[in-house]
Amino acid sequence: MTLTGLLGLVGPQTVYAQQAPDAGRTLQQLQQPMPAPREGRAITIQAPAAQKNTLPGGMQVSVKSISLSGNTVLGDEVLSDALKQAMGQSLDLAGLRKLADRVTEIYREAGYPFARAILPPQTMADGVLRIEVIEGRYGKVLAQGEDAALASQAQNFLSRLQPGEVIESAQLERVSLILDDQPGVKTSPLLRPGAEVGSGDLVVGVSRGAGVNADVGMDNHGNRLSGAARVRANVNINSPFMLGDQVQINALLSEARLWLAGLSYNLPVGGSGMRANAGLSQTSYELGKEMASAKANGTARVASAGLSYPLLRSQKSNLTLAATYTHKKLNDNTDSTGTRDSKSSESLPVTLQFDRRDELGGGGIGYGSLTWTTGNLALNEALSAIDSKSGNNSRGRFTKLNVDLFRMQQLPGDFSLFAHLSGQWAAKNLDSSEGFGLGGATGVRAYPSGEGSGDAGWLAQIELRYQLGAFAPYAFVDKGSVTTDAKPSPTTVNNRRDLGGVGAGLRYQANAWTLDGVLAWRAQGGAPQSDTRGDAKPRVWVNVGYRF
Repeated sequence: MTLTGLLGLVGPQTVYAQQAPDAGRTLQQLQQPMPAPREGRAITIQAPAAQKNTLPGGMQVSVKSISLSGNTVLGDEVLSDALKQAMGQSLDLAGLRKLADRVTEIYREAGYPFARAILPPQTMADGVLRIEVIEGRYGKVLAQGEDAALASQAQNFLSRLQPGEVIESAQLERVSLILDDQPGVKTSPLLRPGAEVGSGDLVVGVSRGAGVNADVGMDNHGNRLSGAARVRANVNINSPFMLGDQVQINALLSEARLWLAGLSYNLPVGGSGMRANAGLSQTSYELGKEMASAKANGTARVASAGLSYPLLRSQKSNLTLAATYTHKKLNDNTDSTGTRDSKSSESLPVTLQFDRRDELGGGGIGYGSLTWTTGNLALNEALSAIDSKSGNNSRGRFTKLNVDLFRMQQLPGDFSLFAHLSGQWAAKNLDSSEGFGLGGATGVRAYPSGEGSGDAGWLAQIELRYQLGAFAPYAFVDKGSVTTDAKPSPTTVNNRRDLGGVGAGLRYQANAWTLDGVLAWRAQGGAPQSDTRGDAKPRVWVNVGYRF
């Protein structure tokens, strides 16, 4: 039984014994927070020219009834209800055209940007006003560009918009944004009047974007025992084999021989927005500092494959469903004693990811995810025996629920507010690779990475930011609570840990450079327990990055 394996299984029954990083905790500490969604490219719409204004005056006619024609997507009852106030009135030509304009407004408010209503030639001798609706239908739907092969592939994404169909904003926006989402592609969608009256041509200019984009950086966000100082590199190769596919390569190296290497590939499945992905990563760690004599080390190998699909795709609101099969193989070794521990898990996280832009206050965006995970954990013989004897009972089937909520709110002046709430619920005791942690640069920033780990918990963060050119100073409050064991044994003590901190930071972003520096002070929770020799007051976090 290894040192890290023993601490991971029996640590919760002691008074916050030091939780040395193992393969599972190392994986958890390498996870990155969810990024803010980017804004999609808007569609340029050249709507049909409005009819010329008619000056009031002239002959008036009495409107006894209104007859509508050409309306297929909005029924007579919807349109007639908006026009009923005109019944029995005497109106001149300007007044009659205002009724047609009102029908046009109703259509466009309902999401039909090319629809318009006109008054056909008529005498109205019987008092019946005839209004003809031209709903606006697709003429040509065309992707074009200098790269004919690229344009031909892009045409597949536009196939859901067929000539002769009514032009509807939501579907037009969805199709255009999904095409623009494809890595390595730039689009410029234009909807313009077609050759036939009432038709609109959608012409999407497509060109190749950056074939490769990458970021490199340095930070001190790691665990002190496995290496706080780290360098990283992430490379994306866009559309290497087909329009919209992507190869992702990522690597990380710490000062204490922790390293991560990952390779993944994702591609579009048809033109509906569905994507398939597969990935493989390998992590290796070796503990240093006061644990160097134990010669504790280990590896974590993760293989995954999944699908994602945008249930809703628009400028203001998005909802994506994703399911990813994940296999983890974790090994922890203590060379000083010659012990070897191994465990593996299979899981299927199902995630709903969402975002919504609104005009609340000065405007803002809310985004986040909801993930339900079910899986199975297998332990080797030695770990299985200790798992049963200690009452931890983490092996076998497990389920957990994760919630991640973010809000970015614009305030008066150059101020803004950022809020984050995350949580995890577990049905049983979990392996460290499935746990929830509070400390670190993305958690309660007054505590070290790896502090306050458990099966369930919550974390809340609030930042008040001020934009000063390329600089953004901010003040923050972090607070969280973690339950060490979801199902504690009778001998478990101190099963809950509450942490809190306050601090200030400065972000800088200009051109391709980013910098984030943080000073954080403890406000609740006492001295760190996961790293008793790393009690910095204040705790300092630094992250420098460069994109190209």
